[in-house]
Amino acid sequence: MVISEERLRAPGATSADVLAQVPGVQTSRAGSSSDHATASIRGATSAQTPVYLAGIRLNDDLTGTADLSTLPLWMLARVDVFRGNAPEHADHLGIGGAIFFEPKLPDRTRVGVGSSMGSFGQWSAWTGGALAAGAASALFAVRREQADNRYGFTDDRGTRFDPTDDREVWRSNADFEAYDAWVIGRHEIGRGARTLFVANAFYREQGIPGLAVIPARAARSRTQRMLGAVSSRVPCSTWRVGEAEGSCIFEVSSTWVVTRSTVSDPWRELSMQATDVAISGTRLAQQARLGYMVSDDLRFGASALEAVEQVGVDTVASPPLRARRESTRLAGTMTWQPLPWLGLHALSVLQRQSTSGVEHAQGSRAIAVDPVGRFGIEVRPFERMQILMNIGRYVRVPTLGELHGLSYFVRGNSGLVPEQGLTADLGTRLWREGTPCASCALYVDAFLFGRSAQDLIAFKRSSFGVIRPFNVGAARVLGAELAAGADVLDAIRVELSMTALDPRDVSPSRRVKNDFLPFQSRLVVSPSVEVYADPALPQIAMDRAAVGVRLLYRSSRFADPAGLVVLRSQAVTDLDASAHFFHRSMAVRFAMRNIFDTQQFDAIGFPLPGRSVHGNLEVWW
Repeated sequence: MVISEERLRAPGATSADVLAQVPGVQTSRAGSSSDHATASIRGATSAQTPVYLAGIRLNDDLTGTADLSTLPLWMLARVDVFRGNAPEHADHLGIGGAIFFEPKLPDRTRVGVGSSMGSFGQWSAWTGGALAAGAASALFAVRREQADNRYGFTDDRGTRFDPTDDREVWRSNADFEAYDAWVIGRHEIGRGARTLFVANAFYREQGIPGLAVIPARAARSRTQRMLGAVSSRVPCSTWRVGEAEGSCIFEVSSTWVVTRSTVSDPWRELSMQATDVAISGTRLAQQARLGYMVSDDLRFGASALEAVEQVGVDTVASPPLRARRESTRLAGTMTWQPLPWLGLHALSVLQRQSTSGVEHAQGSRAIAVDPVGRFGIEVRPFERMQILMNIGRYVRVPTLGELHGLSYFVRGNSGLVPEQGLTADLGTRLWREGTPCASCALYVDAFLFGRSAQDLIAFKRSSFGVIRPFNVGAARVLGAELAAGADVLDAIRVELSMTALDPRDVSPSRRVKNDFLPFQSRLVVSPSVEVYADPALPQIAMDRAAVGVRLLYRSSRFADPAGLVVLRSQAVTDLDASAHFFHRSMAVRFAMRNIFDTQQFDAIGFPLPGRSVHGNLEVWW
């Protein structure tokens, strides 16, 4: 599923907000837009869901997760959400799927500026430009954002059963200041050959407000990230394959990402063992891919990837931790269409992971070699109908953070073992145009999916507000997804996203009556209605005007395996409005988030923002 650029430009929207509207995806937030946020697909955890920015995986082997709050949407062209598995060019298949954030690419010479303002002291400004000269083009952009995130919420003092001691308080120490910069270069050599360079730098300094019951007033953190990628594609011969000329295409890419995160807790308000913790990570990866077309109906592909990741944790209270993980991945693909209405797809992967230096002051080394893959069938009984079926096998090695608890609210479990399992899905896609009227369009995307896992790694929350990973033993996840939409009279767009999930712990040794896996909502529904005019008012150079309303409902979740801690259901309604002028070179947008000011708390007890108002202005010339 593709999230369009226009949806990403909605004022006040975060990466977690836009992903929460995709069927099969569940997001978790720990506060405001600058606080930790993660996403998972089809019942997988966030550590099992790879997230990519400009083709570079942001999940590290320390925590396993990717923090969505470090992904501002302002320079993105689209978001691709793959449900089931990641595409073949990804370095991780993913258990439930994968998420790709794709930046804008330079296409013509222009300059742009923009600014945004909103509730809770939110303010941002950016400027950028693109230069196109023949086959070469380049883009640069920088952005600054800040907010105080001081919003009110109801503090029940940990006694939800007794409303008499509730009080209204203001969230403190939640301010942040962030900087983001992009440089992108592209050179079209000709005959399908091209070179692409992408670089991004991100920095954020912020307060850590702590839990609702036990706030932190002096804890601060800093996050720094630099990433880059260089890729080249060259056709192997003169046959024509899609947009490029060549019966085979060879592509090589190099990627790197450097991160550093520091947490300062001088008053020990976060229950850390030390007052200062610094976590650093470096990943270098080299990948080569070859695609070969035997005929119009048969294609083969092969790829090889070598990645090296180094992580370090420095604290005052304990010796420094240094770890190194080397990954090798060999993959082969086949696409065969034996009949006009039948397609077969296969992917086989052999991956090897070597981890060394895991323990403090020890040189321990662990090696894991695992074959994984998937097989899919595509049937087209009619011109505008697809029936899809996929089955696959996966293996996931525990991350260093899951083993040793290297986060201020995530504790470790050194007894974890790798999890493995099978995944399968079956679904259909339908789309119609011109029915029942010439300017109408309709689509339906419905899937059933399931996953069986052994030694599943899940998380549970303790009474102190921290979470800890554990091996469930055996688990199975069943679910259904629905994405449907209709465009009527080129003026009204109606969409519906729905996910029903049944995640169960089926371990024979389970000691509690509750068998629902924690942190999974069993029902997520997101309907929306948009009314638009395109073109709107040519007399005043208005190209398009739109106003829309979207609801997001999530059912309750358990926060512990026994089912004693329940996270309440929540329903949030948002309003968006936008107008484009002068051939879409200027855009004005307005949004009201959480219109009915619904009180929300997320997984660990953090209060989420209430009603807020945002607006932005964007100009290109």
